[in-house]
Amino acid sequence: MPRLLLRLLAGVHLVAFVSLWAQIDGLIGSRGILPARDFFAYLERVLGAGALDRFVNVPSLLWFGAGDAALHALCAAGVVLSLLAIAGMATAPVFAALWICYLSLVWGGQTFLAFQWDTLLLEATLCAVVLAPLGWPFRGPTGNRADAERRPFTAAIRAAFQVAPNPASARPGVWLFRLLVVKLMFLSGAVKLLSLDPTWWRLTALDVHYFTQPLPVAASWYAHHLPDWFHRLSVLIMFGVELVVPWFVFSRRLRRSGMWLLLALQFLIAATGNYGFFNLLTVVLCLSWLDGPLFPGTAKRIDTAATRPTGASGFTAAARTRLRWVATATILVLSLSVTARELTRSLPRGPDTPPPAARLADVVDRVLVDPAAPLLRALAPFRSINGYGLFRAMTTSRPEIVVETSVDGVTWNELVFRFKPGALDRPPRAAFPHMPRLDWQMWFAALDPARAEWLGPFVDRLFEGEPAVLGLLGEASRQAEPPRYVRLRLYDYRFSDPGTGAEWWRREFLYDLGSVAR
Repeated sequence: MPRLLLRLLAGVHLVAFVSLWAQIDGLIGSRGILPARDFFAYLERVLGAGALDRFVNVPSLLWFGAGDAALHALCAAGVVLSLLAIAGMATAPVFAALWICYLSLVWGGQTFLAFQWDTLLLEATLCAVVLAPLGWPFRGPTGNRADAERRPFTAAIRAAFQVAPNPASARPGVWLFRLLVVKLMFLSGAVKLLSLDPTWWRLTALDVHYFTQPLPVAASWYAHHLPDWFHRLSVLIMFGVELVVPWFVFSRRLRRSGMWLLLALQFLIAATGNYGFFNLLTVVLCLSWLDGPLFPGTAKRIDTAATRPTGASGFTAAARTRLRWVATATILVLSLSVTARELTRSLPRGPDTPPPAARLADVVDRVLVDPAAPLLRALAPFRSINGYGLFRAMTTSRPEIVVETSVDGVTWNELVFRFKPGALDRPPRAAFPHMPRLDWQMWFAALDPARAEWLGPFVDRLFEGEPAVLGLLGEASRQAEPPRYVRLRLYDYRFSDPGTGAEWWRREFLYDLGSVAR
């Protein structure tokens, strides 16, 4: 299991780095929307000249240089390290290097890399550092060498889906992955209820979710028009999967069934929405629940030597196991405190909070949260022990910012984003597993335009006709000359009703957010 798990996690890293690399110039490059170089210059003024203090507060390799070359070098290093791990060099130093590369980019990416799956990838990579061998890469299977030499590709595929029993030294790391799944899934369900959001309590969240989610896909339109009773049943099943199924991990008899239920939920989410590499990463984490082959009966003989590292460091096997158990225990204690903090934060504090719930939250804070608070604050910049809570409060409408440009102030052209809703007759597009970060941030900006401080620099780049930024948009948005006028207009979008024609959306104008001329 460790070999398969680590290589699949490296595959997620490869997707994440390649996806970001394709957008990095337009997002945080020197001519991007939020240049990382300017951000780190600002941090240097705020944090002072002490290099160690700066790194402790903002741990990033971009302190050594945050220009375009440094950004591309970090992305390239992430790709190379991911490929090395996929090829077999899935060792602790490789995953530690992947962790620092991605953490560096998360800090440089600012709001564009502030998504929960970015921090989930960092936390999963920390677990991989505990799980992975300290020395030389895994050896491949030694059984049936003649067959492997005759049919190397078939043998490699077969070996990839064989799962050896977890050796004692790997169990701490495997359990870190398993309990990360428990935390992720249980918190995702619990915060929805603790937030007291009426759409979750009334089981009506899916009545609006499919068209109000950040980036719908074409299947979202069809899912939205399913019967109301099906939506309510789906919410009930989702709560069952998120709140109950994660605890199946503690039962050998139920663990595999629980894994398949969790995987089914992820496949359904991925089929009805664009969430970047989140679903792919969650699927990989769920596979840590395996104690045997992915499909029972497919592997007759598994060589357990394939999971033993060779050329290990100077530590004895017993010392390495003890080190892993200590690291695992420390991470789990901190993770428990973070989980408790996330649960109590999700409960509204005020006259609407039931008194027993408020008293329980106070006890949890005093016992689990407050004692660990100083250490958690110190570790917060490393973003590797996190709380999670997806869609704790459901949005019931879809405000959408439409960006229009003009050369003469009379004829206006609507900018076309690759994945964000725009033209009414254009079907929603799937991006999986790519993460279109500008399109996602446009959804957040529409919910609260006043807090989207990056919109101003974005408009400035439009006036300049910056190719790196225009490259984040659709081909139709690339004009022959830079505009002289830009305006932002807010619309209310909804899915169209069946039988009303070929259009996928209908929209209603709300108000102008502002116009700028140059």
